[in-house]
Amino acid sequence: MSHRHSTSRKHNGAHKVYISNNSRDNQYLLANIDITDELILSIDPEFSLDNPQPYKTFYKQIRNKLFSLCQKHEVTNVNYLANGKTPMVRFNYEAEAIETEDKVIFFYHPKFHQSQKYFYDFDKRVKRISILFLANGEEIRSNAASFHQQVSNVLTDLSAHFKLSEGTIRIRDHQHLTYDLLGQTKDRANTQAHKFRPMHVRYHANDVELPETHRALTYVIADVSINAKIRKLANVDYDAPAPYNPLYTMITDTFVMAMKANNLQNGAVIANGLTPLVRFSTNEEVSVNKGCQMLGYDPAQSGGGIISKWNPDEFVDTVRLVFMATDNDCTDRGYGKYVNQITKVLETIADKLEVDAQSEQLMVRVHQHIAYDM
Repeated sequence: MSHRHSTSRKHNGAHKVYISNNSRDNQYLLANIDITDELILSIDPEFSLDNPQPYKTFYKQIRNKLFSLCQKHEVTNVNYLANGKTPMVRFNYEAEAIETEDKVIFFYHPKFHQSQKYFYDFDKRVKRISILFLANGEEIRSNAASFHQQVSNVLTDLSAHFKLSEGTIRIRDHQHLTYDLLGQTKDRANTQAHKFRPMHVRYHANDVELPETHRALTYVIADVSINAKIRKLANVDYDAPAPYNPLYTMITDTFVMAMKANNLQNGAVIANGLTPLVRFSTNEEVSVNKGCQMLGYDPAQSGGGIISKWNPDEFVDTVRLVFMATDNDCTDRGYGKYVNQITKVLETIADKLEVDAQSEQLMVRVHQHIAYDM
């Protein structure tokens, strides 16, 4: 089921966001190298499809040089993928990499874990090689610019060594701040004020300049856990033809109402069990790819509206609410006002769903992405 609604926005609200010190920062960079016939032959002049494991030399030469350069530039957590699968990163207290049919999910804690893993099939040619760099340490956000520069140095040297043409490597820098919106009620923890300055502003302050052609995306994802109390609140009738339609309709209607009340206009309700992935697109694409709900939008456009995706016959235990910022929401001053507007939306939804702040969580992830070709 898919709906689109229209909302409007106003310019108001505070510019600082007060978040519990129990929040956590994450940063990872993903570099993609497109594979061409010319690149294969330049690295492995003896390449032939008739050879056993024909791509072995090609993949290993790049891997070996990559790991050597990471050691040189003191990048301690790198993962090399040449298997056509999408890398995904998740926080966890135990380090693990789990391969599925179409993804490799990396679980790690930036304070404790370092790794150097590789995944490939020497018999298979993929469209691109993916290199995942994971940030380490305790001061992820304050060290983000220096980590970006370290990774950039690795990739610059890698490109020079293999004589890659300009634009061959696409780099994406992903950062997000995760916190429980209800955490202050539970723990009465100290809070810290955030202005949420854009990445290019933070990097410039640390003498790291991004290409003028870089693209930036800012969005927020909130996880709403659906328990028995909420199902009862929605009067779910398991014998009905579409038993979960009232549940998802209730959440969507509340979301739309709260968005309008807080002058927000771009968002999505994802209740189909898929992981939402937000990407830049001038066409506002909505598609499914490798178990993910792809949401494309252009931050320069302001009239996207709200999308809802669910199957009324299928229950999901987590509904994900996505808020997509426009250029008007993100100024060089910061986008704290925008996050405060989102907080009000989520507080309205938590109130409607009778969420218990003492015993339940409402996890929020504030994402910042930049991307450019090297």
